[in-house]
Amino acid sequence: MDARQLFRTNRRGIGKTLAEVYAALARRRPAWEFVLVHQLAVPGPPQLAGLANFRAVRVDIPGGDRLGLWEAVRLPAAAVWCRADVLHSPANTGPRFPLTRMVLTVHDLIPLEIAPDAPETRTWVKAVAVACRAARHITTVSEYSKAQIVARLGVPADRVTVIGHAPDSRLAPVTDPAELDRVRAKYGLGPGEPYAFGFGAADPRKNTARLIEAYADLPAGLRAQYRLLLVGIQDGAAAEFRQLAAGRNVGDRVVLHGFADEADLPALMSGAAALCFPSRSEGFGLPILDAFACRLPVLAGNRTSLPEVAGDAAELVDPDDTASVRDGLARLLSDPDLRQRLRDRGTERLQAFTWDAAAEAFAGVFERVAG
Repeated sequence: MDARQLFRTNRRGIGKTLAEVYAALARRRPAWEFVLVHQLAVPGPPQLAGLANFRAVRVDIPGGDRLGLWEAVRLPAAAVWCRADVLHSPANTGPRFPLTRMVLTVHDLIPLEIAPDAPETRTWVKAVAVACRAARHITTVSEYSKAQIVARLGVPADRVTVIGHAPDSRLAPVTDPAELDRVRAKYGLGPGEPYAFGFGAADPRKNTARLIEAYADLPAGLRAQYRLLLVGIQDGAAAEFRQLAAGRNVGDRVVLHGFADEADLPALMSGAAALCFPSRSEGFGLPILDAFACRLPVLAGNRTSLPEVAGDAAELVDPDDTASVRDGLARLLSDPDLRQRLRDRGTERLQAFTWDAAAEAFAGVFERVAG
C-alpha cells in the first residue's frame, strides 16, 4: 500500500478512511500481509496499532519529492522488493509503470469541476488518466464519482467498482455535560451554549463564505439563540472569513477555529444542533455519516454525491442559493421535531455504510486482481 496518507501529522479525509478500511481488511483477512510503504517519520494511525499482519516500511528519497519520483520510482520498487501480489495506490494517482498488479482508488475528479482549464488541473488529470491506464482495476467512493471517471476519462464502466465509506469508528453520541462543555470552552463557546457546527475551508467548493452569509440572514431570534462554529479553517482564510462575518454584523456570533483534534470531534458533533455541510461538490461527503453516528441532524448540499449518501436523512439545500441555505438552516434550528426525525433517519441510514462491508468489497477486488 502507498501509505503516505496514513503517515501524516494531520490526517484528513483519505487518511482517515484508509485507516478504517485497512484495519477492517486486516481483521477479515488475517493470513494476508499488509506492507505500508510511507515517506515521513511520523506515527501511524491508532486504528492499526496491535494488528500483527501489518508492517510499516519507510522509504524516503533524497532532496524531497519535487519531481514525483517517490511515486514513480521508489513506490513500485518497494512493491517488487516486498514481493507484493497487489499494489494499492489509494489517493487518485499512481505510478505509470507499477511493476506489480495495481489497484487504483480515484476519489473524485473535482478539480475538473472547479478549474478545468487551470494548468495544475490539466497536469493532475493527465496523471490520473495515466494511472487509470496502468491499473488492473479502479475503485471509487460513489456512483457519482464512477460516472465522472467513465465519462471524463473514458474508463470502461466494468473496470470501476464503487466502494463507499462508513463513519469514523470512534464516533458515538456524547452525553456527558462536562465533556460537552470542555470542548465548548476549547473552541470558544460558553457553558451549555447552543451552536450550529460545520467544517470550513478556504476551498470555494466548501462554501464557507455562503454559509456565513446564510447564517447572517437568519431571523435575529435564531442568531441570538445559536452561534455558528466552524473548524478546520486555515490561518490565511480565517482573517477573510472574520472580515466577512464582521461586515454582516455577526462577527461576535461566528466562531472560527483551525484544525480540530480528532479526539474532540465526538463531543463537538454531539453538542451541536445541526451539521452545516452545504458543499458544492464532494466525491463522497464523509462528514454526513460522521454526523449520523453522533445523532446530529444534517444540512447538506443537493449536488454531486451528497444526496446519494444522505438519502432522506438530511435537509438538502441548493448550495449556490444563499436563501436556500438560510431557509434550510432556519428550518433545522427552529423545529425540534424535524431534528429528531432526521436523527432517527440518520441512524437507520448508517446500516447501509459499514467498514466491514467496504473491507470485504476491497478484498474481492484485490483477490480478483491477484488472480
